[in-house]
Amino acid sequence: MDFELSEEQKGIKHAAYEFAKGEFNKDLIMELIKNHSFPNQIHKKACQLGFVGMHYPENYGGQGYGILENGLVIEEFCRQDSSVGIALSICNFASKIILRSGNEDQKRKYLIPLTKGEAISAGAFTEPDHGSDITLMFTTAALDNGGFIINGTKTFISNGTIAQFAIVLCQTDLNAKPSYRGQSTILVETGREGFDINDVGEKMGIKLSPTTEMAFNNVRVPQENLIGQVNRGF
Repeated sequence: MDFELSEEQKGIKHAAYEFAKGEFNKDLIMELIKNHSFPNQIHKKACQLGFVGMHYPENYGGQGYGILENGLVIEEFCRQDSSVGIALSICNFASKIILRSGNEDQKRKYLIPLTKGEAISAGAFTEPDHGSDITLMFTTAALDNGGFIINGTKTFISNGTIAQFAIVLCQTDLNAKPSYRGQSTILVETGREGFDINDVGEKMGIKLSPTTEMAFNNVRVPQENLIGQVNRGF
């Protein structure tokens, strides 16, 4: 079995290396770390050159490559500076759920802005009482007049304060046994009434990607924001 990279993969790796070497300015990064700021300028350029979301199909703004090619880019970015590399690698966090399970309208509406550098996403799964054990969700989403009303709290959520939307794992069937058979993934745009997001504060590292808490207090979203099938979120 041949484990050598193809010439095209080597080219992707080299291009990522050259980009990081040229754009990851040390003084700029130190200033961003000091201020806990997302590297917006670098992110925009990376998107313009196709480094972000390159494993998405071309009709959604990607390059049509696979996870390996995406990994090669992240590796080169982190080799130059892991703070920027991690921030760029998770700027479209959880959006693969849309790619795998969303409908065509959702894919075009939400994935294309991510690859263009016009949007950032968050994935809201972890909860205060049980961490990242996603078999148990206290955040609920109840059907009401053609939409969902969401209540609950998420914590340690990457990108919350800079994201345009979050993909939220909710309990939609309170009587499901086991409980994870009654979970659904619902897209919630930031800025909706009752949706509050706060930074958790000082961290030891990964300071260019904000880590946040999300609180949902009767947040209403249309039923069309359901990703995939109801009760199939897990």
